[in-house]
Amino acid sequence: MTAQPTVTHKAVTDPMSTASITTSAGPLDVQNIVSQLMTVEKQPLSSSQSKISSFNSKLSDIGQVGSALSGLQTSVSSLSSGAFLHTLKASSSDPTVATVHASGNGAAGNYLLDISELAKPRQLVFDQTAAGQSISSANSPLDNVPDALTFEVAGSSTTVQLRDAASSATASSDSSTTTATTPASVSLQNIADKINSANASVNASIVQYKGSYSLVIAAAESGSDHAFSITAGGSDSSVDETATNTLAGLVQSNTAIGESNDASDATLTVNGINVSSSSNTLDDVISGASVLLQKTGQASIGMTQDNSSITSSLQAFVDAYNKVQTAIGSAAAGTLKGDAALTSIRSQLSAVLQTPVSGADPLSSYAYLSQVGIAIQKDGTLALDQSSFSKALASKPAAVANLFGNSSNTGFADRFNSTINNLLGPAGIIVTKQQDLSQNVSDETTHQTQLQTKVSSKQADYLHQYTSLNATLAKMQQSTSNLSGLLATSSK
Repeated sequence: MTAQPTVTHKAVTDPMSTASITTSAGPLDVQNIVSQLMTVEKQPLSSSQSKISSFNSKLSDIGQVGSALSGLQTSVSSLSSGAFLHTLKASSSDPTVATVHASGNGAAGNYLLDISELAKPRQLVFDQTAAGQSISSANSPLDNVPDALTFEVAGSSTTVQLRDAASSATASSDSSTTTATTPASVSLQNIADKINSANASVNASIVQYKGSYSLVIAAAESGSDHAFSITAGGSDSSVDETATNTLAGLVQSNTAIGESNDASDATLTVNGINVSSSSNTLDDVISGASVLLQKTGQASIGMTQDNSSITSSLQAFVDAYNKVQTAIGSAAAGTLKGDAALTSIRSQLSAVLQTPVSGADPLSSYAYLSQVGIAIQKDGTLALDQSSFSKALASKPAAVANLFGNSSNTGFADRFNSTINNLLGPAGIIVTKQQDLSQNVSDETTHQTQLQTKVSSKQADYLHQYTSLNATLAKMQQSTSNLSGLLATSSK
C-alpha cells in the first residue's frame, strides 16, 4: 500500500467500541491515513456550515434594512399632521419681569404684559406665646396648646392632631381603679412638624431672628382660591383688621401682623386685556406659551416661528430615508446581491417620492418635495435645501403642509407610512424574507446534524479497518523477522 502524506491529528476513539483502539503499533500511520480520508468525507459538512453562515449574514442584512425602515416610519409620523411647521419659539424683553417658555404650537405675535400685582399665598406669622412673651426656643414646651387644630382650604377641612398621650398613672382603691392621662408637651417645632406631615395644603416653617422664634404658616399655593382659614384650634381674622389671629396657643405681635398677608391673585393686562390669575404661571393666556411672572412691571413676549426646529424635523426625515438607502446598498453589495426583495423595497420608496400629491397642481402649488427643497440625488439619497424650504413655507404654508399630510392621506408622510407598514407587516417583504431565511437555517441545521452523524460513523469505520490492517501487517513483519533469524542460524 502506498504511504500517505503525514498529517498530525489527535487520537480518535472508535464510537462503535467501548474501548479506545490503539493505532500506534504497526507499519502504518493509521491516524494520518484516516485523517486524510476524512478530509474528503467532511467536505459536505463544511459546505453546510458555510451555507448556514451565509443565511445568518443575510438575516442580519435584511434586519438592518428593516430597522432603517422603522426609523424612517418614526420620522414621517411626526410630519404627517403638519404640526411641526407651526412650532414657535418665545422670548421676553425683560426676563426679570416675566420669563416665557414655548409649550407647543400656537399663534405668532407680540404680547405686551403690564403686571400690576403678583399672586401671593395667604401667610400668617406667630411670634408670641399666649402670655404675650417672645418664643426663645423652638423645642421648649408651650402652654395652652390645644389637642388639635383644623385648616380649611377650598372647602376641604383637615384636622392636625397636635397632642399625643404620653404617660399614664394608675391609682387603686378597694372599690375602683382610676386612670389619669398626662398629655405630651408640645413645642413650636412639634407644631410645624405636625402641620407639614398632615398634607393640609398648608406649609409651616420656623424663622429665628435675634434669638426669637416665629412660626410662619403659608398656603401651599398662591391666590384667593387656595387661601386657608383656621376653623379650630385658634381664631382667624383678616390681616386688615386690628384683631390678631391665634393658632395653637400662639399669638401675633404688631410686627407679626405686619409680616402677614392675605392671599391675592395676579393682576395684569395682556395687550390691554385685563387678566387675573391665582398663579404666577400663566399657561392659558398666550397660545403655545407658558409665562412665569417674576415681578410687577412691563415686558413684551415675542412668539415667532422656530425655523431651527422645523429644519431639525425635516433633516431627521432626510437622514432616516438616506439610512434606508445605505442599508439597502450595503446588503445589495454583499450577501443579498441581486436579491429581488431589495429591488422591490427600493422601487416602492422611489415610487412614493416620484408620485405627486393628489389634487395639487405643480404649476400653481406644490405637488413634489423637490419643489420645496427636498430633492433626490444621483445616488438615490435625499438632500435638504434649507433656504429653498424656508422660502416655500413663507410663500405658501398651507401648500407645504398639504405636501406632508392631508385629510385624504395622500401626503408624502402619509404614503411613506402606509408603504412602510406594508413592507414591515406580517405579510410584507421584510418579514417574509426573514421567515424564509430562518427556515433555510433550520433546514440546513437538521441536514448538518445528519451529516455529522454520517461523518462520525465513517471515521469510526476507517479507524477500525486500518487498525485491523495495521495489526495484520505487524504480525506479518514479526513472522518475516523470525524466519530471517532462523535462516541466518541454519546457515552457520
